[in-house]
Amino acid sequence: MKLEEILFERRDRMFQYLRSIVPGWPEYVVKDLLYSNFAKGNAVKSSYYNFENVKDHLDFMLSYTGLDFNSKWQFVPNMKFTMDMWEPDTKAKIVARAGGSKNPYHIPKDAERHATQSALAKKEGGIRKEPVIMVKTTKGYDLIEGWHRTIQHFVAHPEGYIGPAYIAQANG
Repeated sequence: MKLEEILFERRDRMFQYLRSIVPGWPEYVVKDLLYSNFAKGNAVKSSYYNFENVKDHLDFMLSYTGLDFNSKWQFVPNMKFTMDMWEPDTKAKIVARAGGSKNPYHIPKDAERHATQSALAKKEGGIRKEPVIMVKTTKGYDLIEGWHRTIQHFVAHPEGYIGPAYIAQANG
């Protein structure tokens, strides 16, 4: 068996395992939010917590987002994004990033990722076709995945824009 086949088989197994934990979640959300973190193999390792398995870590991670294994998702192809839609912490984090010119959260390769998202948005007509992932809370929307593209969209369209999103309702 070739190395590429072995890697694909391992990655496919991880993806299928994650799908089995959250069978009702959209494939895109599983790939972009869960698989991208857990397939790297570093999600279960932590200096603060010692998780026995991926499912326990996933349960812990989701508890901070207001999500659980049974969260229901809705795809909104034409979501209206404005700065006042965000819950206070998300809005503060977007503002603190200053359009990508600041990196107060020490995100690896932050400047390169902003540049990539800006270029991709221009190439796609101004707004990326790739959805962001959000949770609707009682205080507004919490941005879970898609920070760089969201920030770059606000750089280009400070008054707001229309784009795609997957949205889950926060539990409790």
